[in-house]
Amino acid sequence: MNVSAIIAEYNPFHNGHKYHIEQTKRLTDNSFVMVIMSGNFVQRGEPAIIEKRERAKMAVAAGADLVVELPVPWATASAERFAKGAVYIAAQAGIVNYLSFGCETQDTQALSQIARILNDKVYSREIKNYYDDKMCSYAQARTAVVNEVLGKDCSEIMLKPNNILAIEYIRALQSLKSPIKPLGIARQSVEHDSHILSGSMTSAMNIRNLIKTGRDYKVFVPQSTYDILNCADNADKFPSLYSRLETAVLADLRKKSPADFAFVSDIAEGIEHRILDAVNSSVTLNEVFDKVKTKRYAHARIRRIILSSFLGITESDVNSLPPYIRVLALNDNGRQMLKEMKSKYFFPVVMKYGDVKYLDNNAKNIFMKESVATDIYNLSLPQNRPCGTDMTDEIIYLP
Repeated sequence: MNVSAIIAEYNPFHNGHKYHIEQTKRLTDNSFVMVIMSGNFVQRGEPAIIEKRERAKMAVAAGADLVVELPVPWATASAERFAKGAVYIAAQAGIVNYLSFGCETQDTQALSQIARILNDKVYSREIKNYYDDKMCSYAQARTAVVNEVLGKDCSEIMLKPNNILAIEYIRALQSLKSPIKPLGIARQSVEHDSHILSGSMTSAMNIRNLIKTGRDYKVFVPQSTYDILNCADNADKFPSLYSRLETAVLADLRKKSPADFAFVSDIAEGIEHRILDAVNSSVTLNEVFDKVKTKRYAHARIRRIILSSFLGITESDVNSLPPYIRVLALNDNGRQMLKEMKSKYFFPVVMKYGDVKYLDNNAKNIFMKESVATDIYNLSLPQNRPCGTDMTDEIIYLP
């Protein structure tokens, strides 16, 4: 069986994502495609614009064969932990031959060289020393050390957002000693988080902005995606808005003490005091984010810390690795893939809530945190949904 894995958020699925799947199949002799996709909260530190099963359905409708979930501790983590969690799932599936990712350069050799430097303990210490001495961001420290070791061409590769994730995927493959082969697919026309419109291509961020402001976005998504979004809109299940959770998040922050942040993921250097000082003088989350941001702590990192605190995600949760594979959507090819996985390998696969009772205690804990996150996500929708839907909503099957 020839299988390619793609790590994604599909927030929402658009024409660039469809192109990526098509190119992956073209370059891998028409391999089956397994997508490892973030759940209801994403790496930006906010809820996805539409529920995870609907996004998984979009992917299968546009060419993916099997969509499984990246659990919330890793989906909302730093790029390094996000990548390692997702790559670990691909490796544990036991059937994946290629890891396909979008990037601004297709020079896989250069990406691999950078990954080796970042995985090297000697250079890791150099990065830490540079970070401490220069009082810069960690990303700037890494780029500076790579520039010194490999030169300007390689360090400039690290300035592009998708290249950064590509490097983290390769780092994870290297650290896990996985035989999965990296496959870079050049992004078309526009960069990640760009506001540029180019024919039928634009970024997911721009599509979200079009949706939130009531403007037309149809040309930028496959017809199947557009139909799924319209159906969800008519059922009051779209769009999800972080603003609907804002009062709850602020209320949670206002009752916290510095000690309450002790176990939250990504807390360091007393940043919890800066967060709580900002909370005391702010009436919106954006005010909090702006006041806490520094050269060393970017907006995205602050958003992730605050979201992790709100969802109850701890450092110990994200410092481990995903303990199961959870299926969200599939087609007939996906069924063949699952059959192959189950016949050869023993990593837990969750198809329905009843499967959870066979998991160990750590896996049950992660599953329950996912379920609680979904209960909270359900309050960000136009019409609130009840608790427990993560345990009752069924896998999407498209023949």
